Amino acid sequence: MLNVLVVDDSALMRKRMCDIISFVPQFTVADTARDGKSALELLSHNRYDCIVMNVYLCDGSGVRILKQLKSDGSRIPLIAISTAVREDREVTIEALEAGAVEVVVRPFRFSDSAWNEKFRRDLVNALHAVADGNRSHRTHFAAAGAENNESAGKARRYSLVAIACSTGGPQALNQLIPMLPQHLGVPVVIVQHMPAGFTASLADRIDSESRVAVREALDGEVLLPDCVYIAPGGRHFEVIEDRAGRLAAHVYDAPPVHNLRPCADVMYESLCKVRSDNILCVVLTGMGSDGTEGISRLRECKHIYTITQDEGSCVVYGMPRSVKDKGLSDKTVPITEIARVISKELGV
Repeated sequence: MLNVLVVDDSALMRKRMCDIISFVPQFTVADTARDGKSALELLSHNRYDCIVMNVYLCDGSGVRILKQLKSDGSRIPLIAISTAVREDREVTIEALEAGAVEVVVRPFRFSDSAWNEKFRRDLVNALHAVADGNRSHRTHFAAAGAENNESAGKARRYSLVAIACSTGGPQALNQLIPMLPQHLGVPVVIVQHMPAGFTASLADRIDSESRVAVREALDGEVLLPDCVYIAPGGRHFEVIEDRAGRLAAHVYDAPPVHNLRPCADVMYESLCKVRSDNILCVVLTGMGSDGTEGISRLRECKHIYTITQDEGSCVVYGMPRSVKDKGLSDKTVPITEIARVISKELGV
């Protein structure tokens, strides 16, 4: 069994989360805490496999706990519980940067059955991601990058870089994007699985640390070279062509695909319909197999080169493993090497 520490300053929320966790196989609530001080005290004396924590605690200690764990070298995965109000969004993005592996949006009203069911489903999915991550790290022994070979040939003229990520993605993007050179010569599009309301803050924070411009994608805007566009959380994202034949963003509301919105498969499959040929695909840490089907279809109609993040640097080695297992990965490297490989492929 995996032991969980639940931290929230609301007794009702603690009970609600404990009730949900108690029905998830492999997990048991070992302890609860109502504030950061109590949580740190418990963490100093007990071993936990996961922390489920409201990051906007009334004593302001949510992010401080994460930073303390990080400085102590702890690898306990933490699921951030948040709301989509502005104050929570900023703290949540800071928590994701500090090491939280997932964000789950809590309901505004417990009387709303639909909200409560979504919260239950999202928390269960986040716990499954933690379980997958635990298995991945227990079985990883290979030296990072040992399996890779340098790509042969001259740099191709690419039209776009398309990135997909999920669990652990905000941390990976915070490492990758600031390492990209200022002049890429092509636009970069990203599908990161996140709830609505958080991706604009994520884009702003990454933008402040990067040489390329980073923003949340807007429906209909032309995709410019040297700019990074993050698909808005909770909405689908496609790459289309405008009337002048330029690549543009299409952001829209539609039912989830494979229970995901945005969905990387939707983004990759949309690229089959544009005239641009060479596409550089990148698949980073994440649970499940989103991106595999889309890249497979894209490979049938375009010239593509696919980079996958290696197991050792992933929070959850699901999405990259799926792409690699299907024989769709051209190169697998640690997150710290991906910007270099992208630059090499682009010839910049």
